[in-house]
Amino acid sequence: MKPFAVVLALVLTVPGAAQSSRHPAEDIFAAAVNERGLQQLVRDLVALGPRMGGTPSGDEAAEFRRAYFQKVGLQASVIDDPAVLAHWESAWQLAIAPGGRLESAWPMGYSPSVPAQSAGRIVFVKDLAAAQAAPDWAGAVIYTPGAIGRAYQAIAKRPHRPLALVTSAPHQIGKYMDVSRLSSLAAREDNPIAAFTVSYLDGETLRAAAERGLSVEVALVSNLRRAPVKTTVATITGADPAKYWLVCAHGDSDSGGPGADDNASGEATVMEIARVLTQLADTGDFKPRHSIKFVIWGSEYHSARAWIEREGQALSNLQGVLNFDETGTGAEREAIYFESNDVPWNKTLLGTLAQVGADYVGKPGFWPEYATNPSQGGTDSYAFLPKQYRGTDYTQLQIPSTTVYTAAWDKLATLDQTEGWDVPGRPGARKVDIDYSLYYHSSGDTPENTTDREPQNMVRAVKAVGLALLRLTGL
Repeated sequence: MKPFAVVLALVLTVPGAAQSSRHPAEDIFAAAVNERGLQQLVRDLVALGPRMGGTPSGDEAAEFRRAYFQKVGLQASVIDDPAVLAHWESAWQLAIAPGGRLESAWPMGYSPSVPAQSAGRIVFVKDLAAAQAAPDWAGAVIYTPGAIGRAYQAIAKRPHRPLALVTSAPHQIGKYMDVSRLSSLAAREDNPIAAFTVSYLDGETLRAAAERGLSVEVALVSNLRRAPVKTTVATITGADPAKYWLVCAHGDSDSGGPGADDNASGEATVMEIARVLTQLADTGDFKPRHSIKFVIWGSEYHSARAWIEREGQALSNLQGVLNFDETGTGAEREAIYFESNDVPWNKTLLGTLAQVGADYVGKPGFWPEYATNPSQGGTDSYAFLPKQYRGTDYTQLQIPSTTVYTAAWDKLATLDQTEGWDVPGRPGARKVDIDYSLYYHSSGDTPENTTDREPQNMVRAVKAVGLALLRLTGL
């Protein structure tokens, strides 16, 4: 059970935003948000597969989103981003003989196929990078609790090549004990050795099996192709149609796993905001000053960069970026976060989000906690920011850009709060705590573990940004 600390609605001076600037349609918007609909969207997206850019499931997901946007009344399209070397796995198995299947096993990206009924004796290697390939490695299944990545290419070049490599999640109580921490090999067509990840407990099972001289049966059907990445775009047209806001999320499970929280939750959040704002626009309750483009990137960073390059000089019409990444869970808190308050030109955008946070904190159906926080990097809003704020320098324009989320990474972070910004509910505090996911980049990132268990997180993200957009661009 997470601590449930309701933060009192304090009278705050929020940088860049005027108090009591409620749009008259805010209550209508908040009441229209559909929690069950958000949950179903996540389930439907996860059922398609990992949805990585350039893969069949990625293409299917792009079409699913386009059809959804059109169903709610928007003109929508799927655009091609530059081609990538895409990978996906159709079927796999790791099974101790005798002993049974290792249920947590998950192939690392860009692993080659392994024919069915292949088997090799288990060899335990504590530190793969420091070990020298021995004759008994030939055709064996090497299990190591350490990293594979740095040692992989060296092992691939040596004689006595193993059948497969297996690594396990670290020993962290409460995390990755029975799910795999997912990873990938280098994006190449010629990786010669299949690699898998397993949970910590399955790793201990492999260690014991190695001591007994047992073998592992291995099978993997792996696929590669070079193909365009599909990004989905839908638009509400504003009174000044050329100027626009981006409401976006990456649509791929970039870890190659189920990707419910990361990032079907973000996709569902974008889709629900689009549905409700379209409904309000159709009834005349919302008249946007600027257009709002709802974009679900086919591949994280890759597609955002393609957007920037396609827009060229027209990118100067972009009023701001509201990105969602991991709005489906949280390990220790019940909070919503608005990132990048250290970017000076984010003052109005973050100030408005913070004011929405302050206006609704503790109210039924909203957030018990909220905070703005400094940049951490690692998601698509940073495609629009310079390197000094953990961005990519894809553009030199000063575009307000934020990511909204309820969890980040896989462990609690404590950041120094940006000067001039409060830690709401903690007068005088200069540290802000950022919640995390127990299932970050893992085989356990399923709806059952995240969005079905805590659907209120997506609801809060939809409300926070929807209400902010009413204030930022509503006439």
